[in-house]
Amino acid sequence: MTQRSGAVPDLEIAAAVNNHAVLSNCLARSPDISEGRLNLRTYEGFRTAGEAYNKALDETAARVLIFAHQDVYLPMGFLEGALEQVSKLDILDRNWALAGVSGLDGAGTFRGRTWSSGLGAVLGKPFETPVEIETLDEMLLFVNRRSELRFDPELPSFHLYAADAVLSAKARDLRSYVVHTPAVHHSRAVVALDGGYRQAYRYMQRKWRAQLPVPNLVCPITRSPFTLMLRDWRIRRRHKGRERPPEPCDDPSVIARRIGFELMELDAPR
Repeated sequence: MTQRSGAVPDLEIAAAVNNHAVLSNCLARSPDISEGRLNLRTYEGFRTAGEAYNKALDETAARVLIFAHQDVYLPMGFLEGALEQVSKLDILDRNWALAGVSGLDGAGTFRGRTWSSGLGAVLGKPFETPVEIETLDEMLLFVNRRSELRFDPELPSFHLYAADAVLSAKARDLRSYVVHTPAVHHSRAVVALDGGYRQAYRYMQRKWRAQLPVPNLVCPITRSPFTLMLRDWRIRRRHKGRERPPEPCDDPSVIARRIGFELMELDAPR
C-alpha cells in the first residue's frame, strides 16, 4: 500500500498476509489505519516471516516500523500512544532495537497489556515506562531502523522470529523492551505445537545452542528434545484433542470497547 496523505511519516506498519478476510476484519479495521493516520504495507507469498519483514524494512523510510499480525486490532488512540511510547524509549535508550506489547522480563514475569481472543482474557496490567525484556510475542513489534536490525530469512515459517530478533539484538549489545500500547489479538486458540512451529523451534535450538535455555511465551527453548514434546502434550490434553477452531469473525472493536482499550481508555498511570 502506498503512503496516504496525512499519515505520520516516522511510523509505519507492515503485515505478512495470507487471509484477506482476517486482515479486513482486524488490522485494516483499526481506526488509525482505516482513517489514514498510519500507513499499512502488506506482504504476501513470502516463504518466511524474515523474508517478508526484511523486504518491508528495505522499502520503508519510516524511522520506526511496526510489524503486526493480520489478526491484530489496534484500538482508537493507538497511534498517539505508540508515538508517546517511542518517545519514552528514545529518552530511556536511544539505541533500542526492538519493542513489543507483551513479553517476559529477566525474572520470567509476563509484562505487557493485551487481549487474547484465543484465551478469552486480558493479559497483563497497566504500566508507565518501557520495560526491558528477554523475549517478545510476535503479535506486534516495533523496530528501530537506526539499529539496523534484520530478521533471519532462513528461520522456518512464521514463528519465533521475535525471540530470534531479541537474541540477535542482544548479540550486538542492543536492548529490547515491552511498551504500554494495548492491542487486541483476535486470534483463534492454539491447540497443538506442530508443523511450522516445530520446524522453527528445532532451528532455534541449533542456531542458539550456546545461549540456551531461552525463555519464550509459548514454550521455553532448551537443548532437551523433550521440552517441546511435553508442552505440546499439555496443550493437546487441555483442548482434549480438538481441531483448531476457525478464525473469529466477530468485530474486535466491540471487544476493545468492552474491555476499555478503545477511545484511549488505557488506564495507564500518568
